[in-house]
Amino acid sequence: MASVSTSRQLALADRCYRLLLLTYPADFRRAYASEMAATFRACCRETLHAEGSRGLLRLYGSTISDLLTTSCKEHFQSLVMRIKYLFNNQSSSFAVAGLSGQLAAPFRLQIAQNTDIGCKRAINEDNLTSVLPEDPQILQDQGALFVVADGMGGHAQGDRASELAVNTVREVYYQDPQPEKATALAHALKQANMAIYRESLAQTGGVESKTSMGTTCIAAVLQDKALTVANVGDSRAYVIHEGQIRQISQDHSWVAQQVRSGQMTPEEARYHEKRNVIYRSLGTQPEVEVDVFEETLAEGDALIFCTDGLCGLVSDEEILQIVETYQPEESVQQLINKANAAGGPDNITAIVVRVAA
Repeated sequence: MASVSTSRQLALADRCYRLLLLTYPADFRRAYASEMAATFRACCRETLHAEGSRGLLRLYGSTISDLLTTSCKEHFQSLVMRIKYLFNNQSSSFAVAGLSGQLAAPFRLQIAQNTDIGCKRAINEDNLTSVLPEDPQILQDQGALFVVADGMGGHAQGDRASELAVNTVREVYYQDPQPEKATALAHALKQANMAIYRESLAQTGGVESKTSMGTTCIAAVLQDKALTVANVGDSRAYVIHEGQIRQISQDHSWVAQQVRSGQMTPEEARYHEKRNVIYRSLGTQPEVEVDVFEETLAEGDALIFCTDGLCGLVSDEEILQIVETYQPEESVQQLINKANAAGGPDNITAIVVRVAA
């Protein structure tokens, strides 16, 4: 009973913290909210273990004070930046310039993201980030990065595994001067795999365990019109082009294998009892194979990156209808609401990106 109580306390703290993060400007939340929430969850776990519920209440009190103070500062800085923008007539930080060597007409990216604990889970084991470098040169050379990870249910510390995946991919990718984006992105996922695997071994005294840490990971780089997607597991990347939705990534799941071999229909796979069984993930082995996909985008296209807590409950056609109907921020919330309305048995995470001229 104590463990259940602890899980519920952590879940409540996580929900309240994410509500407080809404006081920050949208641009700040896109860049930092995921990492802040992950750090807060880790602090809550440590405080509960060391000091119990009273310690958690003290932590939350000091956190609220800090958040309100820094939120005001961020709103002030955001206002200053908007004023500078109006007077200097500079390009928005969400504008991705053409990379042809001359100044091409820039793309603007409308980006929204969110993660939700769902209706049944005690802890959110999903993690995500969207990175739009403020440095124009870094943005031009390495593009915008999007990462979604789903800590594997039934594995120890899935939330820690997904956190390590997101943070490692971001750090390794932007430190890699490799001009070939497919190579750089695959390398970042392999480094994330090793980071999770090593931490898992450290926790078990160097002995591999069937309950080792693990996570799926879908990562994408958008550089001008070129999209590069790297995938391990069954989190997904979709593109919407001219009113049609298409899955870019390939699920590493047992049912997906059956569908690809013609032994099962997509509809049968959707409801099969083994639909959550995956055969490839980050962190469970010292080496991992990463699938990489490349696409060319056009003005008006939209991208969706999500965990199976969304695409396992909301059909491709429903995702298409929602993203085509609403702006990205509302789309993300509508997608999460749809998954929760269908029962929300898993954590739900989505990033929606729309490309505009």
